[in-house]
Amino acid sequence: MMGTMRSIPGRFPSIRASPFRVSGLKVYLFHRHWGGMRYGIKVAYDGSLFHGSQRQGSEDALSVEGAILEALKRMGQHEAGGPHPIEFSSRTDAGVSSLGNVFAIETDMDPGELLKGLNANLEGIWCIAYGRMREGQNIRWANSRWYRYHLPPGEMTGEQTKDLNGALSEYVGRFDFTNLCRLEEGKDPVVQIDLARAQDLSGRGDLVIIDMVGGRFLWNQVRRMVGAALAVARGDLERELLAELLKGPEASDKALKVKDRIRTMPPTGLVLMDVIFKDIDFTIHPGAVEIARKRSHNQAWEASMKVLLHTALRSLL
Repeated sequence: MMGTMRSIPGRFPSIRASPFRVSGLKVYLFHRHWGGMRYGIKVAYDGSLFHGSQRQGSEDALSVEGAILEALKRMGQHEAGGPHPIEFSSRTDAGVSSLGNVFAIETDMDPGELLKGLNANLEGIWCIAYGRMREGQNIRWANSRWYRYHLPPGEMTGEQTKDLNGALSEYVGRFDFTNLCRLEEGKDPVVQIDLARAQDLSGRGDLVIIDMVGGRFLWNQVRRMVGAALAVARGDLERELLAELLKGPEASDKALKVKDRIRTMPPTGLVLMDVIFKDIDFTIHPGAVEIARKRSHNQAWEASMKVLLHTALRSLL
């Protein structure tokens, strides 16, 4: 009698063995398993609840990746010690949130049912859309990434927004960001920035957002870019020195002396808004979004109460 198929661990995850018995002996029939469909999954998460998007070790369940793997185990879609089933497009640090990061997964499940199952098994993580990936597509090779930084209330005045946008305009183009990131070994420091813009939604400097779009970003790059632009807007850093820092190792000695005084902004205000692929057509799944909405209701309520209290206290001044 034929038994349940199982994969061969280690180097051959796509080889399946079907056990059956002949004269009381268990015999395995080996054959190639071509797997299910490969999808990109859009995922949002509250970064304050996690150590970052990627696992720091094989048992790290406090990362977004680790929490998703645990959910997949509960759903019967991942075995401990088995092949790693997901890969993220973008890495985010501890405290950084997302509205549109993407991870790739190969699955036999209906993608809508997969999203609903994940959302029912996750806290602080919401899978909202899926898109079919083409064969051999690398999820790391996105066309662009959009980050938004939310400045803390009181960080600047409404009058300083113009100077902030002037500083941010220095970033648009292709520059060496060695001096405005935490450069990892082997990484190319030259990055193309397509958009860097601030908006004061309150008109008083209480709610300022900074959007940045580029093909890729280096470690701590966005937070360092925001810190440097703020220094220019406040008059603590000359705009000419900021432009000089974008020359990388060729920057002047005067510019290099001030780079260590530039703040790396806290991760709390940073959100990965979207990871954009021109050749993946993402479909928002209403059922999955509804589950996510219900499960995040109390968190949203608690957060709104904190905002109301803070606003009331500021109005007393």
